Amino acid sequence: MFRRYAGGIPEGANKLFLEHPSVLAALLEVTWQYRIHFPKQSLGDPFHRSNIPQLPDFWLNQLRSIVENETRKPVIDPPSGGRRPVLWDHLIYAYMIENTRIYEIFRRVLYEYLHGEKLGVPTPAAQHWLRNTEELFYRDPLPFSIISVTSNIRSDMRASRRNAYQRMFGMDLNHGTDDNQPYPYVKAEAYNNEFVPVFEEFLREVWVAIVNVKNETGVNPTDRGKVETLVESLQSMLMTRRVNGNLSREEFAFVSMMSWFHLTVEFNSPIIESLRAEASSPEQRLFKVAQRVGLPAHGLSKSYFDIADPISRILIQIEISGTGIVPGLLVAGPLQNTVNTIITHWSTITGRDIKARKVATT
Repeated sequence: MFRRYAGGIPEGANKLFLEHPSVLAALLEVTWQYRIHFPKQSLGDPFHRSNIPQLPDFWLNQLRSIVENETRKPVIDPPSGGRRPVLWDHLIYAYMIENTRIYEIFRRVLYEYLHGEKLGVPTPAAQHWLRNTEELFYRDPLPFSIISVTSNIRSDMRASRRNAYQRMFGMDLNHGTDDNQPYPYVKAEAYNNEFVPVFEEFLREVWVAIVNVKNETGVNPTDRGKVETLVESLQSMLMTRRVNGNLSREEFAFVSMMSWFHLTVEFNSPIIESLRAEASSPEQRLFKVAQRVGLPAHGLSKSYFDIADPISRILIQIEISGTGIVPGLLVAGPLQNTVNTIITHWSTITGRDIKARKVATT
């Protein structure tokens, strides 16, 4: 979410990083208030994610005024015709960004800066970033906040994120604790254990369509029926986990968190400059920060960064439209381009070549 707003206010991300933590918290509350909300859609649908309310208006109106005074722009363009304009990223976005190990690396950054001068003295602008990051993402959120998803019942935010990833995708993060032990978390009995094989088969079938999109003379092995079946299966799995709006607050909180860290390394931000980690790409900045704090980033971080947005978009479209997206997957255009990007980076990060022909076993 923060990446979205950084592009919509004067001075962009640098202005956002300088704000008071309460302004940033208010931004998230207003974002939740203006989520796309069509009550006639099934609860859990992307157009009706949740009925959980935001803060009451008598609080939220004051917070919104503060934010708009600070940013000199409406937090979100006001709804028109009763429509609310916000649809946040899919949980898969948070999963991909976190696999770079970005959260743990910046946890080390905060630890070192807040306990001494091993990394030097932070610049004035970096001190704002440090305060905001600690307040928003390394402590319990304010009571009643929409991103308050920790309690005595689930006290470990990192474990809660892993639980959500396991339930939705049947996947854990690619790293454990700092000493390379498995990270302990509650594993749900009901989870999408077939997500990965079905998603990979979906990618393979769309790849067949991509390579045959201009095939007008020979036999075209594109199998529309199979693509439709796989899309239906993916939609069913994802929406089963979302029944009655389940996991919506968690998704919103985790996506917002990872977008903050993603934004931090998308340019030479104040904390990057303070760490002398300037570079020309997100993964190179992260590698330099990781080197400073002695905790390596994932070697395939570039692919994790590059896949996060397109895979989020395609899963949201599958949830919204189901088989309605299939025609766009079978012809040259934006959907095929999106899936092609996903195929490239999914193959890289999993080590399984989606573009290779599947060998039948006998």
